[in-house]
Amino acid sequence: MTDSALGPSISPSISPSISPSISPPDARPLRFPGMVGMFLAFSLCLHLAAIVYFAFGDALPAATCFLTGQFFLGLSILRLVDGAWVFQDIRLFFLVFFFLYGGSLPLVVMAGWTGAIGGIAGAAFMYGTAMVGFNVVQWWYRWPWHDVPHSVFAGIRPSLANAILVFLAFVWVASYAASRGLQFSLAISQVRFVGTQTWVVSMFVVNGLVMYMMAGWGQLGRKARVLLVASVTAFILLQLSIGNRRHFMPMLIFLAGIAATKRNAIVRTGTVLLAGVAFTVLTLLGVLRVVIANPMLLASNLSDLLVTQNEFVSPIQTLMYYVLKMRPLRLGSTYISAPLLFVPRAFWPEKPESLSFQFMRDAFGSVEMMGYAYTPVTEAFINFGWIGPFIVFALLSLGMTKLVKHADAYPGLYFICFALVVDFNRGDFGGLFYSVVCMGAAFWLMSLVSRLRWVPRVWRSTLQPPGEPFPPRNAAPGF
Repeated sequence: MTDSALGPSISPSISPSISPSISPPDARPLRFPGMVGMFLAFSLCLHLAAIVYFAFGDALPAATCFLTGQFFLGLSILRLVDGAWVFQDIRLFFLVFFFLYGGSLPLVVMAGWTGAIGGIAGAAFMYGTAMVGFNVVQWWYRWPWHDVPHSVFAGIRPSLANAILVFLAFVWVASYAASRGLQFSLAISQVRFVGTQTWVVSMFVVNGLVMYMMAGWGQLGRKARVLLVASVTAFILLQLSIGNRRHFMPMLIFLAGIAATKRNAIVRTGTVLLAGVAFTVLTLLGVLRVVIANPMLLASNLSDLLVTQNEFVSPIQTLMYYVLKMRPLRLGSTYISAPLLFVPRAFWPEKPESLSFQFMRDAFGSVEMMGYAYTPVTEAFINFGWIGPFIVFALLSLGMTKLVKHADAYPGLYFICFALVVDFNRGDFGGLFYSVVCMGAAFWLMSLVSRLRWVPRVWRSTLQPPGEPFPPRNAAPGF
């Protein structure tokens, strides 16, 4: 539980007749957090700098200062609302990665690591306006995060049947990969062999199955844990063998969020250091993918390679393209049509291509190359123009507030959305909707399997801690 720094709320059960001059014995005046004061001052300076740069016609520095100033303002708002910086608060997690994907390339260009690129100033400004929408909603509602109680996780009781289902899911994935001609060696080019809808759905389902087991880890017996760990490890090694990290990242992020909320963790120095290590690993993996695909890059300076070819600099380029070459507005059609992604192309050959493929056709006239990650800001822009990012991210911010408010009632939904924050910043709404539905369906299926009562009595000691009933009828809380 964290305490808001905006002041204590008044309980309706307290009698209004109590004199306001009488304070509880432990009441202490709230001190404004010093770090927040520094961040707010830095944000103000950046906004003033943006105005000056804009007045002198320096568009990129103006847009970058505006975006960075909004980022520090957002961090300050969440710190005041939550009473601390809380990693497991989806709003903070989203804000950090949103800035990384939107601000990295503008900062790289401003630092002189690479030359100016057309459309980058407009793209940075769009990210800044999107963050304005996000921050306005957070300040308006000011709903603090509170960690999900242990009793909620205690209601998630996976059984040996659940562990067996995870193992069978891995067997299916490995068998399908082999049937597609995939060789288990570190080669990114092999991803094309499994780039089917069946493979994509299978990845989401495996993640959803594993997420349920992670949420109910404390209820598992030793043998069931061994089977689960072996299956998950084999799945991750399979993905690494083909140079693919995206399909196991959600389950690891989900685990991190669950662990943090169980420990009532807040962001401290150790958290920042751990995040720095994770950021470095993510960056190195992104660079490794690029180098494997194009070994000629090894001739480049290592520092230049790390800065200009990392995970965070390329997605914004889709927005940069459309800023310069505006297309007719979609007017929300990409959001409304998201459920149609579930229709297999075999039944609907004319099904529209993904926005990422559409960008490649618009920009290069072909999809016969490594694809570009899309961004939710690009999607908002092509739907509603320059005002689109502000509107869409204000609504997204409102949705996150609702998720935080109801995290106790729907822990599965909350932490699945938390786990998909990174992917969403590299994708579009349709992809997020598709992922949440598939993972959520797998999570719900596991809750049904956990209630099965056909497991032989001799196995029951492997499933539940001693003295616990097996399995309770109300085993799982709401998704």
